[in-house]
Amino acid sequence: MPHRHSAVFLLLLLLLLASCSREELALVDLQTNVAIHVYPAEGRKEQLLTLVFTLTGQPAEKQVHVVAGNQKSSWVVKARSDERSTYTIGPLSMGSDVLLPKGQWSLSILSSDGQTLEEVFVVDYPTFKELVAYDKATHTLTLATTGALLSLYDRGGALISTHQLEPDSDFFIDETAETAVVYVEKQNATYTITR
Repeated sequence: MPHRHSAVFLLLLLLLLASCSREELALVDLQTNVAIHVYPAEGRKEQLLTLVFTLTGQPAEKQVHVVAGNQKSSWVVKARSDERSTYTIGPLSMGSDVLLPKGQWSLSILSSDGQTLEEVFVVDYPTFKELVAYDKATHTLTLATTGALLSLYDRGGALISTHQLEPDSDFFIDETAETAVVYVEKQNATYTITR
């Protein structure tokens, strides 16, 4: 009988030590960013979600499962942290011309040691209204009621110039520029126009 108690005690001690050596997984900070990329010349847009979070513990690869607010769409990705244990997921998209579902989304993080961490977050954004138009015939870009930053690129993708655009203004894109990228901070929107 004393051997049986010793064996049970030894087994319980080993289990206790194993559970104590495992570092608990905890989410420290979750930030969401909803951006939109618009292609006026093509008549399409794409909304993008990026998640950034920090986890306690040793930086390691994690499997992440994100479920959209509609409970129908989901993504499973592997994520690696930087040296500060910060992970970036995305950009995630529903595809061209499909908006991200508003509401409660869920994030599940699976560690290599089997720990799972669940977090709920909200995706919300203002109603989108296109503020940049492009006339292909005249190569003129028209900006509506807000200021924006315009960057022009050549055929090789090299930056030619940047311009601060005023609200309700027009800008002619000359033949040296192959691509114009307009960033409207107010909307967190990037408009890309290819000549």
